[in-house]
Amino acid sequence: MTNSDDLKLPELWMLQPGQQQDVVVSSRMRLARNVDGFRFKSRQSHGEAGEGEGERLVDTLREALAESSPELCYASMTELGPTLREVLFERHLVSAEHVNDKHARGVAYSLDGTTSVMLNEEDHLRLQVFAPGLELDALDERVNALDDALAERISFSFNSKRGYLTSCPTNTGTGLRVSVMLHLPALSFRGADTGSGSSPEKGIVRVHKAAQRLGLTVRGAHGESSRAEGDFYQISNQVTLGRSPQEAVADLQSVLDLVINFERKSREYVLKDDRTRIEDVVWRAWAILRHARRITSREALAHLSALRLGVWLEVMDKVEVSTLHALMVRMQPGHLQHEAGRDLQPVERDVVRAELIRDNLQKA
Repeated sequence: MTNSDDLKLPELWMLQPGQQQDVVVSSRMRLARNVDGFRFKSRQSHGEAGEGEGERLVDTLREALAESSPELCYASMTELGPTLREVLFERHLVSAEHVNDKHARGVAYSLDGTTSVMLNEEDHLRLQVFAPGLELDALDERVNALDDALAERISFSFNSKRGYLTSCPTNTGTGLRVSVMLHLPALSFRGADTGSGSSPEKGIVRVHKAAQRLGLTVRGAHGESSRAEGDFYQISNQVTLGRSPQEAVADLQSVLDLVINFERKSREYVLKDDRTRIEDVVWRAWAILRHARRITSREALAHLSALRLGVWLEVMDKVEVSTLHALMVRMQPGHLQHEAGRDLQPVERDVVRAELIRDNLQKA
């Protein structure tokens, strides 16, 4: 297992093609686990008995991971600078809490970027696997294999009645969180109904209501507490206690089928009855991104979102979806500063971001 002294950033796995990727950008499965013999992280710093407990836990987990998954790279979050921590967050390998925490903590990840293990986050272990597009069955096999390999070396906190014990009650039980990232721009253009008179928000409202009925939640691209920007949404299960992994996946899949159908029907509608409007949005976005000298991340994401829709609708053919996905990652603050090799003030980032996007779109 590689140390943080030799840190190699993982590949941008989201650039690869995936199933139903016109709507489903990516899929993720995450397992929360805690280790017998160690207190939950929220209790580690309480009293003299907690001194060094986080460090001992991380050492124990690192040893187990080195044996079970020697191909993973390892980074100590306490040793990494703020820019690299932000880069890992922007690639979805760590959470915002893991970036900003003060406890002993680390992250192990695969060089292809599709596996991440957070050590001493809210729970002792957060096992994550990712895939472009809709790949829930494949992710289920991968995350369970990772879990099983660690369980041969570590005794997890488990109760015969409640299942796996976690810091947050909503994760107790299976500890499984299944989520997909969706791109729903057409539902922002109009409602999901194909009849006249539907309001611009109706489609998104229906998505929220359909998800809530099955105990699912709809959030922004970075999960809990994040806002949806660029018409990108994350849908995931909320409750793990009393729900088997198969039931959690089935609930999510049933909502996904509805949402994908809503979005695709809305795209058909705007192409048929409002084509000039969609063309205008797409080509305005192309013009702005090709010529802007300063641009915020929020504005850039909105225009990249429009281009992504335009490519899938075959309204424009000037750029590949993979190029847009790469820009969505590389234009974020951590990546801009990492590539620049220095800290950048917000205005500087807006200038560098605009230059990055211009250069890449001019090559397209």
